[in-house]
Amino acid sequence: MSNKITISGGVVADPEYKTPTEKFRVLEFPLYDNETRKNKDTGEYEQTGNVTKLKVILKNDLADEWRGKISKGDIVEIVGTITEREYDKRDGSKGRSLETTWVDSVTVKFSKSPSAEDAAPVF
Repeated sequence: MSNKITISGGVVADPEYKTPTEKFRVLEFPLYDNETRKNKDTGEYEQTGNVTKLKVILKNDLADEWRGKISKGDIVEIVGTITEREYDKRDGSKGRSLETTWVDSVTVKFSKSPSAEDAAPVF
């Protein structure tokens, strides 16, 4: 069974580029999506307080392609598959987290950093 999703959210920490082996590279970052719902009375969208937290893991060529192009504060859209992992917390209890197992595409919807093309010329 595949758990394919499309999720947009905010990057809440600068991505970490890692090279666990010579031929395997990863770029990891946390992505938070704040749930919103339309208020029936006002017609405005409001945050519900529910947050989906996802650990995004880009592998090899995708990691290389996006290294240095995503930073904390950016809004990105991820299309890929996810899994729920169980882990041991520092206090010894069990915790659960969502993370990508495969990412098909990444789109930066908003970047707080101007791109090189948008930057003002330096004289």
